[in-house]
Amino acid sequence: MADEILTGSGGGGDILVAEVQSKYAQLSLADRASLRNHPTLVNLGPNLIGSGTEQISIFGLDGSDLMTARTEIQAISNQAFSVSSVTCTPAPYRIAYDYSDQIGALDPSGVVNSYRLAQSIVGSATMTLTNLIAQAIDGFTAVGTTGVDFTHDTFLAGQFALDQASVNGPYLCVLHPKQFTDWQSDLETRGGVTQWRPATAEMQMLRGQGYKGMYNNIDIFVSSKVQPDGGGSTDWYGGLFGAGAVAYKEMALGPAPRSQIVLLDVEGVIRVAESRNELSGDTQVVGHYFVGACNPEASRGRTLISAQ
Repeated sequence: MADEILTGSGGGGDILVAEVQSKYAQLSLADRASLRNHPTLVNLGPNLIGSGTEQISIFGLDGSDLMTARTEIQAISNQAFSVSSVTCTPAPYRIAYDYSDQIGALDPSGVVNSYRLAQSIVGSATMTLTNLIAQAIDGFTAVGTTGVDFTHDTFLAGQFALDQASVNGPYLCVLHPKQFTDWQSDLETRGGVTQWRPATAEMQMLRGQGYKGMYNNIDIFVSSKVQPDGGGSTDWYGGLFGAGAVAYKEMALGPAPRSQIVLLDVEGVIRVAESRNELSGDTQVVGHYFVGACNPEASRGRTLISAQ
């Protein structure tokens, strides 16, 4: 098995010599913005039947059709439903770590053990969903200018487009770090930063480390998972969208087999298990997550384009 954590390779040697390394420092160096529980996202639930694909049918039952005035005993016509549908298909995502008994015994940082690796895998599942959401927001109608730094005008263009389309809130804005810093720089020159409400430590604990604050009552998240343009070398494709633009589907994993040693089970959709090879003296920690993202109503979002 490749990429095992051993004393002399696969990162194990680095762990052994880093005796003064803090356990907590290892948690602060990666993008861990979690979008999973934001109210803008539609959670389609864990249940699936048959093919493992869920088709969402959207009927025009939103209360926007007005009644028609009629005189006494004057008949009216039936109102036709507007119907559209989109398919959301969860795919199996997995990750595995393999460490030897020797590295587990000699590791001075104390992080090479099954339960610590299991916690990391749950974080990996969360980041996998964030990455899928980032892919889902790059196909909306675009605002902004290719090759030009992100500005406040681009942000407002996205917000105004949603307002004019009567998209219901709350809104969520997800930007690449470069887009966010360009925007903050532009706000500084305009004096608009006074309207910026930065995230408090308490809000970051609730929303995730990627939460930056609010502007015009819109939650702003920053994530390095935001996608580049098709060529990958010109623009970043952030997104601003309202409820119904992005949905995700997680598949319930069902009862664990008797032979499976479950370390963590998160809401029945993220499972981390351990397996053991006594002959070679190594342990595998494997995470399972079935998830997919889709755009039920793409008209409820705007892709925010700016230079890399």
